[in-house]
Amino acid sequence: MNANRADPMAADDRIASPGHALPSRSDVTSLLAHPRRRRALERLRTFDEPIGLADLADEGAVAERGTIISEIPVEVVKPVYLDLYHSHVPKLAEADVVEYGQESDLVELSAGADRLAPYTEAVGE
Repeated sequence: MNANRADPMAADDRIASPGHALPSRSDVTSLLAHPRRRRALERLRTFDEPIGLADLADEGAVAERGTIISEIPVEVVKPVYLDLYHSHVPKLAEADVVEYGQESDLVELSAGADRLAPYTEAVGE
């Protein structure tokens, strides 16, 4: 066996997912550590369709503030959008959990997202 490839059967701290890289438990913990990433994944999983990054930011601001979007000033939503754009969505995309099209500004779950389902359910909000 190639020394650069991990043996998935020997790595008991790995999550099995056919056709996708096997993230370590610390990778999963890191991905799910921030509530904005967990909320984004939950939103994408709930509606099972691509969503605009601005809409995802609106949803996050609503969840954080516990009120309807029309009562949340744009100055509150903008930092959520920027945080998703610069930090959280790229981290999820790098882990092959979401796909993000910068031109379309759409985010959607990738096939690799199934690897995190048991963990997101266990973590909750």
